[in-house]
Amino acid sequence: MLQVNSIINHGHEGRHSLAMGEGRGYKQTVHELEEYKHTALKRAQVKSLGRGEGYSARIPGFAGLIVFGDTKAAALAELATALDGWIEVSLRRGDGLPSLHADELAVA
Repeated sequence: MLQVNSIINHGHEGRHSLAMGEGRGYKQTVHELEEYKHTALKRAQVKSLGRGEGYSARIPGFAGLIVFGDTKAAALAELATALDGWIEVSLRRGDGLPSLHADELAVA
């Protein structure tokens, strides 16, 4: 299925950490991270805020990641952009990434 698991190793508390493994090139790592993001976005939850109030979007397991938009499409586009930053900060801090396996997801 996803090759992400070859570079995202299980960490503690249902989190993953990014590892470049021996012989793994930058291009392959970027591709696998893109696959991870694509899979994460498939889990997005979009909620109407009420008539004329727009929409919120979030991904369960990605703490603090919530965005807003005037339309569902705008909220999802904003979520994709915010997810990039969320992943970057999480990896830079050494926090790892949430598991995308259904049995490991923590529903927030």
